[in-house]
Amino acid sequence: MPHTPLDPPLDVEWRKIDAEVFSDHTVLHPPNRLKERATQLIGPRGPGEAEAVHRAERALGMLSQEFASWMDAEIERLEEARKAFATQSSQGAADALYRVAHDLRGQAATLGYPLAGEIAEGLCVFIERLEERPLPQAVVDRHVESIRAIVRQDVRGRDNPLGVALTLRLAQLRAQYAPGIRAE
Repeated sequence: MPHTPLDPPLDVEWRKIDAEVFSDHTVLHPPNRLKERATQLIGPRGPGEAEAVHRAERALGMLSQEFASWMDAEIERLEEARKAFATQSSQGAADALYRVAHDLRGQAATLGYPLAGEIAEGLCVFIERLEERPLPQAVVDRHVESIRAIVRQDVRGRDNPLGVALTLRLAQLRAQYAPGIRAE
């Protein structure tokens, strides 16, 4: 007798699996053992693995000391893009400013400055939403100055009321220049 697609393979213990049999197909319900496996905590299996974890943590700690200088370098790139846009308000200069702000938006939280990232994100959204309209230099300047101030004053999270007020004020400024942008 030829093997049909509805016939179970001979090498599988198919009788132990719950199944629903229909006239033209069979639905198998295999047991789900993932939960059993997922709840097992896996830690270092030996002293070698534990040492590797400790070395990685120490390396990360050493790298985190360099985060401030990396953030300063990103702000300097943003300042250069702002100056280039101020001297030549072209689409190319606006695109370059957007790229630097976009990079800063993505890196700021990793480098320990999530509020600076929020401000950079607001600048990116503002540039995107203006589309063909000219980008107001005053709005760009306030964003760049705010990011610089937040890093200089070491304002890191939303637990700083001055930093939160600053991000809210910038959102209101963006909404004032581009009414379709929310001021939240």
